Amino acid sequence: MKHYYTLFLLLFFVSVNYAQQTQTLIVDKAWVSESEEWSDFKFSGQIVFNTNANSEEGTLRIGNYDFLYDFAEGKAKFSNKSTYSTAEFSHPRKLSVTTDKQGVVNSTYEGTLVFQGDRDYYSVIAVVTLLEKSGNMLGVKMHLKDNTQKEYAFSLKPS
Repeated sequence: MKHYYTLFLLLFFVSVNYAQQTQTLIVDKAWVSESEEWSDFKFSGQIVFNTNANSEEGTLRIGNYDFLYDFAEGKAKFSNKSTYSTAEFSHPRKLSVTTDKQGVVNSTYEGTLVFQGDRDYYSVIAVVTLLEKSGNMLGVKMHLKDNTQKEYAFSLKPS
């Protein structure tokens, strides 16, 4: 019985440690800028961003079919349309870091946004800016590298 108790405690501490390393953030409000004019972006469902402390700095997992379809401009012709439901911003390369007067750190990355399903694969080069203060992610801005005319911005809240 003592071994089961020890095993239970070990599993508990491992799960608590894992939970602290992964952060799920829900979009509170979204905007889109087309030709430098910002307007509210309406989307169905929740846009979700996941970060993982064990992953490369700047790596994100994004979930929302409508937003990702719009972001990729519908160019991918997937055999299974649900492949648009999630994408991973991977292999980020830090372009710049600035801090504003309120202490918000703006870290800009260029990387690959990858859509991957069973037989489907599509990727685009994206530029993502993460807005953080005191270790908390406040917002995200992103656009395709080859389309600076259309940019998305999100305010985030923890789930």
